Amino acid sequence: MGPKKGGQAPAAKKGGASNAAVNDHDTEQEERLQAIVLSDSYQTRFRPLTLEKPRCLLSLCNTPLIEYTFEFLALAGVSEVIVVSCVHADQIQEYIANSRWSSPSSPFTIETVLSPESMSVGDAMRDLDAKGLITSDFLLVSGDVVCNVPFDKVLAEHRQRRAKDKNAIMTMVLREASPLHRTRARAESAIFVLDEETNQCVHYEEIKTRKHMKQISLEPEVFNKHSELAIRNDFIDCHIDICSPDVPALFTENFDYNHIRKDFVHGILTSDLLGKTIFAHVVTDHYAARVRSLQAYDAVSKDVISRWTYPITPDSNLLADQTFQYQRGHIYKEDDVVLARSCRINSSTVIGARTVVQDGAVITGSVIGRRCTIGKNAKITGAYIWDDVIIEDNAVIDCAIVGDGVIVGESSHISPGAIISYNVKIGKGIVVGGSQRLTRSTGDEDRNTSTDYDAVGPDGIGFVYEDESEVEEDDDYEEIVNSSGLIYNMASVNLSDTSFASSVEGTTMRKGRRRRISTASNNTAASEDSDEESFLREAQSSVERAMAEDHDIDIAALELGTLRMAKNAPFHEVRAATITALLGRISNLINSNTMKARQAVESVLNRWAKLFKRQVFDQADQVDLLLLIQRDCTRRMQGSAILLHAINNLYDQDILEENSIMKWWYKEPQSQGDADMVKVGELVPRWLEWLTTAEEESEEESDEE
Repeated sequence: MGPKKGGQAPAAKKGGASNAAVNDHDTEQEERLQAIVLSDSYQTRFRPLTLEKPRCLLSLCNTPLIEYTFEFLALAGVSEVIVVSCVHADQIQEYIANSRWSSPSSPFTIETVLSPESMSVGDAMRDLDAKGLITSDFLLVSGDVVCNVPFDKVLAEHRQRRAKDKNAIMTMVLREASPLHRTRARAESAIFVLDEETNQCVHYEEIKTRKHMKQISLEPEVFNKHSELAIRNDFIDCHIDICSPDVPALFTENFDYNHIRKDFVHGILTSDLLGKTIFAHVVTDHYAARVRSLQAYDAVSKDVISRWTYPITPDSNLLADQTFQYQRGHIYKEDDVVLARSCRINSSTVIGARTVVQDGAVITGSVIGRRCTIGKNAKITGAYIWDDVIIEDNAVIDCAIVGDGVIVGESSHISPGAIISYNVKIGKGIVVGGSQRLTRSTGDEDRNTSTDYDAVGPDGIGFVYEDESEVEEDDDYEEIVNSSGLIYNMASVNLSDTSFASSVEGTTMRKGRRRRISTASNNTAASEDSDEESFLREAQSSVERAMAEDHDIDIAALELGTLRMAKNAPFHEVRAATITALLGRISNLINSNTMKARQAVESVLNRWAKLFKRQVFDQADQVDLLLLIQRDCTRRMQGSAILLHAINNLYDQDILEENSIMKWWYKEPQSQGDADMVKVGELVPRWLEWLTTAEEESEEESDEE
């Protein structure tokens, strides 16, 4: 009897099922997203604080830094997290084991990998490669990242590129920002040369701000392969990268790769043999920053408090036992805070649970940890006070970090920039200088740890920390000292209108328009519009931030001016962004019933109109300013009243002259031919009549005299 029809079918079916299972497994591997968290920064900038605790567990707004990183990874859809630990690995393991991220309800699995001999990112990557832990695309981040960027689009673009070309091994996430944006590393910057169309990175070069670097060199082949390039030095690089599984192996193959950017990225882009490609994803409308220095610690703390990082804010209560509630003025308080009736808590302040603030104390723009005691008439401004700190009566702390368990004696003064490490005791009436870092630990058992009574007083405990390794760590040590401390030395900033140029075989191509150097002769209007929108958005945010945090007017003007130079923006755009921010603030005060129109205008412009003195130089500028105000008021409730009072205020401050106002109203067609513009100016004629009458009366009085 012959075989049954279809007798081979079962075997075929079995094989098909097996192949389907393999394909499903491959698809699952492809869809999974791992994350590698580098808990060590491989730097010493936070010493002496990091002698006793890893940087990723330092407190930022009363929450360990690594919590912000984990929250970001959860929002990004990561399924598996591997934390690479080197220094203080036992503390990191214990923290994670007791955290919500190790619970069954965690959105991802988490594993801690010890890498005690790692001295760099390269060492950590080689260790991971040897252990065979990377099985899919992975997100590489440090344990000090604060980010709210949605990652769906970034990851989808990376995977699409990988599907077309397996050599596309990395996508760097870069945040667009002005040169003096406070979360940018001051002493260190970098040049990224990107293909305009694809955002492929074709060149990377680190620069030091003190080097006054004005040109970079590109190989001619770069221009042959890419028709239009953008040379960018306006990025905040948080070292957030999506990597393919090939990346750890590339580190293993080249032991010269230690730093992720200046070694690995630079090495890949300059290698003719590997053929690998790296891309960038530029973020313009979300937040991303890395707490890589004390200056960045201060900046990111302010951004978290000001809610630029929303939804990652103090009142989101990232820790299970936190009970922060948001109050007007960016004030956050936990339960069981005891405030004396005569104390004063000013804006942008965070206060942890079971803290006591006594009579007459004033706290402004500061973070106060849990279980602290703030004595009578103490004054704390722009400071970061961690847990279990005692600040005695009449003490003053200004822009400093005070670690857990510190005691600050009566009438002592901690100067801006000082760092007081754990359990130090400052005696009565002691002044701690701004450059001092006080500690009770050296990290070296052989070092002398006897108390320096000159530094902490006869009843104090602690000594001045000095780390010689910091000098050896950076070639530009002086620059790092100026720029990475809690208080930034503005004298070290190199401000220049000079742009970078690219040299190809001795031929220099200078920047033809804002931020861009292009080999194409016909740049599109759309690209220029994008540049303008980007500048307006950043400049407006800069002014809004200055108002929210009550910056000094000179600092606010400096940041605007630096941003204008970096983006090669005309003063018209600077005025437009400033108007949008100021009138937006005025409109909010009116719409919230906080103030009437005239009060709101005076409240804002009396303080901030001085910005226009650095933006308005002649009659044409004054007319342009008036047209911008008029146009903005067309979209505001009570726009007519705002326009009237704004003109009157700017006239009183001598920013606007009578002749300019007359020319704007009677001779500018823009102010007359548009129905909305005409309507919003309905109150102006009466004011002009008053102005003319007042001027005539003044002239008559002058003639009589």
